[in-house]
Amino acid sequence: MKKNYFLLLFTMICFTVKSNAQTLPCATDIVRQRLLAQHPEMLKTEAALEKEIQERLKKIDYSKAARTTGFVDESGNPDFWYDIPIVVHIIHDFGAEYLSDDSIYEAFKDWNLVYSKQNYDTAYVIKTYQGFIPNSDVRYIGNAHIRLHFATIDPNGNPTKGVTRHRSYLTYTGGEPSKLDDWPPSSYVNIWTVNTMSAGNQEAAAYALEPAGAVSDPEGDGIICLYNYFANAYDGSALAVSKTINHEMGHVFNLYHPWGNDNAPQVALGDDQVDDTPPTWGHFLGGCDTTDPSSDDNSLYDTMFATNYFVVYPSSTPGVDSLVNYPDTTNAQNIMDYTYCSRMFTNGQCARMHAALNSDVAGRNNLWDSTNLSITGALVPFPDYKPIPDYSATLTTGSTTLTNYKTRVNYFTFPNSSVLFNNETWNDTVTNLLWTFTVGTSAQTSTNLTAANVQFTQSGWVNLNMQASGNHTGDSTRVWPRAEFVSSPSATLAEGYVQEFGGSDTAQWPMFNYYNNEFKWQMATVGYDDNNSVEYLGFDTRIDVPDNIFPLTGQPAGDFDDLFSVPFDLTSFGNNPCYLNFYYSGASRTSTTAIDEMDIDYATKTSTGMTQWLNLTKIKGGLDNKGAVSTSYVPSSAADWATKGFNVPPAARTAYTVFRFRYLPGNDPATNNSGGNNFYLDRINFSSWPAIVNNVNMGNVDVALVPNPTSGDAFVIVKDADNTIAQVIVTDITGKVVYKTSEQVSGNEAKIQIPHSAISVQGMYIVQTITGNQAHTQKLVVE
Repeated sequence: MKKNYFLLLFTMICFTVKSNAQTLPCATDIVRQRLLAQHPEMLKTEAALEKEIQERLKKIDYSKAARTTGFVDESGNPDFWYDIPIVVHIIHDFGAEYLSDDSIYEAFKDWNLVYSKQNYDTAYVIKTYQGFIPNSDVRYIGNAHIRLHFATIDPNGNPTKGVTRHRSYLTYTGGEPSKLDDWPPSSYVNIWTVNTMSAGNQEAAAYALEPAGAVSDPEGDGIICLYNYFANAYDGSALAVSKTINHEMGHVFNLYHPWGNDNAPQVALGDDQVDDTPPTWGHFLGGCDTTDPSSDDNSLYDTMFATNYFVVYPSSTPGVDSLVNYPDTTNAQNIMDYTYCSRMFTNGQCARMHAALNSDVAGRNNLWDSTNLSITGALVPFPDYKPIPDYSATLTTGSTTLTNYKTRVNYFTFPNSSVLFNNETWNDTVTNLLWTFTVGTSAQTSTNLTAANVQFTQSGWVNLNMQASGNHTGDSTRVWPRAEFVSSPSATLAEGYVQEFGGSDTAQWPMFNYYNNEFKWQMATVGYDDNNSVEYLGFDTRIDVPDNIFPLTGQPAGDFDDLFSVPFDLTSFGNNPCYLNFYYSGASRTSTTAIDEMDIDYATKTSTGMTQWLNLTKIKGGLDNKGAVSTSYVPSSAADWATKGFNVPPAARTAYTVFRFRYLPGNDPATNNSGGNNFYLDRINFSSWPAIVNNVNMGNVDVALVPNPTSGDAFVIVKDADNTIAQVIVTDITGKVVYKTSEQVSGNEAKIQIPHSAISVQGMYIVQTITGNQAHTQKLVVE
């Protein structure tokens, strides 16, 4: 219904935003505006839902409702409860955000206390809203009669305790892409917890989609919340308290902030379409001291817009209209405000939530339907569900922690390094645990319930088997075929080594897809001068989905994946120059330069394992040598490749050094999606000479010189020069011509040989390629 009230300057005053250095409590309105930009039809959905809600609310006699502590609902049944199935998805990296089962269930109990008006802190609501008004029996604290229930049956019909866990880097950039493992939102209210919210969401504590927004983005329907705001927080006094999930669940049931949903607090007066929440421009954190009503900063006694606020409720019977004189103090302790001294919903808000739950918009009316409650198992006790084994690990040497797997995982170690495997099993209390580690023919076991400290001496992949027994159930077993890789105890001579990813030692270059997703290192069937290389698969297919402003299951940005080398012996270089060289080929997704990054690090052997990883170089941007390619990029010629070379410092030139190639895809700021494409790496080698960029563009003709450096034949690749005579002239550093040839280029690509016999002397050569009236000179290194 429409409010009728008299307020001084009601439509005239607009204020600037008060500065707020603390975490924004809620980003729901920000996300709504983002959705509106893509789905302007949302306004029609909102308007239709609002009309439906207001028609339902007309059935309630508010002149009586304000004077009861009982239940306010169109049904008039004081014993009716709305039972709502929920599921909590823990998006984590085994850090502090890896909430325990017990902490999740304890937080859940507190949410239900609020929705049944059983939370003890309603005693701290100021007298205005307690109802202690002279000659009045008005009561404003509402009982929502809503009960949340963890589902006991998942969407596939399997038993569950209503909690899922998903390890993902997206826990550090909380937002729509982080909403992994979502369950049908018309059957379950999805709640996701993360470590950190993204900058795009203003690092808010949480946000939710209101029903109209959920119609436009059903995959995102639910609540996403910082892990440390998941539980209701109290400071033991009448002051600070946070009820983040209760606040966000209010949005799910179509409650707005008291100042409305189209501006921030303390910007302008708004309307939440609820009569018994007096007009307000909203509040930021603080101002919760009930002992000092006269304080200028005390939000609890704010009367700025509430003075003389009343509502007239028309009656169909002439002369019997009802007038309700609502408080002259704003309801700053309302759970939908930002004061962080939230205590209550009003009766009107409870009625509005019930009206939304009776609407089919976003399927809210199906949540509490008896059939759905049966399908989701919301009203039955938890099943006896076996524990789900899981682990994290920490690599140590002596007393020094080298790699904390909970932040940046490295399932790679040297022989004799100690690895501490931490038990992260969940879903039931573990009473017995058997760890079994197998490397080749070697096996080690442990029965420690907390952690297993293991030292590996045999090289190769480590298989881990965890067998756990729970409090009330039998054994549960989980196997990780490649939990760890132990490098070879013997180093390979680096000088003269070339890795083209087609030989027998390719398997000794382990690749790690830490988060088990589609963005990863993998073998490729194309190469610089053969059909072999490694590829970082970074092409994000989801951004091709029409109207997909929110990727459904993740995004490349924030991910990282590693490729490790065999151990190298670099001592033969002595004091001479030593360069790590490689060939690469990459593209950006759009005309925007990709900001993907590749870090090259190294570690050396110690008597008890390995040193920490030290950085050799960081390559940020510049990996897209082929420019913009809108499709999934694959190099088609040697001319598509470029080279890079980096000086290896003396500290890395040991008898046992391993190199790590870490790829970190970035974001295109214009689209908030990956600006990168696929990236290829080939012909990794060590030389006294730096790598030479050897593919050139001469107008419409691409020319490449391969391999470079070489210890045998070399080839000039001429691409896109059909029906052209290509002339190749090779001179030594004195200017003497040592080889000369010309060929008719009769196709899209020609391969012109420079025989080893012509360049048998080690050193530098100059290769000139002439096609038509174009010429270019390149350097060729012979080792």
